[in-house]
Amino acid sequence: MTATPLTDIQLPAQALTDLRGFDAAEWIHNHAIPVGRPWWTQTLAAHGLEDTLTGETIRRADIFALADPATDDPAAALTLLWNSLAWGSGDKRRNNKARIAAIAADPDAAAALLQQAAARSRTDPQAAYDLLYPRNRTAISDLGPAFFTKYLYFAGGGDPAHPCCILDENVALALQKTCGWTSLPLKGWLASAYQRYATLLGMWVDQHDLGRRDSIERWLFEEGKRVRRSGPGSAP
Repeated sequence: MTATPLTDIQLPAQALTDLRGFDAAEWIHNHAIPVGRPWWTQTLAAHGLEDTLTGETIRRADIFALADPATDDPAAALTLLWNSLAWGSGDKRRNNKARIAAIAADPDAAAALLQQAAARSRTDPQAAYDLLYPRNRTAISDLGPAFFTKYLYFAGGGDPAHPCCILDENVALALQKTCGWTSLPLKGWLASAYQRYATLLGMWVDQHDLGRRDSIERWLFEEGKRVRRSGPGSAP
């Protein structure tokens, strides 16, 4: 399928109304998820790994605070990953046991790769994505795009202009059905598609003076859930 031109992909009027009414401190920084920490403590320990979660409930702001060391220190990159995964999955786990096992098989290599990806995320979304999804396959078993883009996002430390944002099926569904990105699949995205997503969010921030890329991402996530609940054929 021919790639949809970015200029044909538009935020609907409702998105602009909503986004201009949101307070970033509440909508983004204080967006909190209960994570079921005892499970993490037990499972990480079973694989010889340390529980470095920030708490039982984790806010985006808590993970932002972990970002800067992760760009230089592989151990800090693992801490950033555990918190990103816990926040992203809440009490649903979502293959986290398999992800932990994959990393525990060679923690030094995984941590080094994650550190490199965190550093790249700040300037080159496509290169960062490609490090974790080379030749369209996961570099770390069971750590696919929907979750490693959370890691790439949090590696920005909350910078409003950080180019990497979360891309999962809900976000993709909203982009496809509500915004007109008809060529975007719902999963298995190429690194080039992730770069186009990053470019698109930057265009929208500038075009509509929205301030933050991640505010748009969260709106898309919530819209994707709405579309999914409404079923096929629902109007934007």
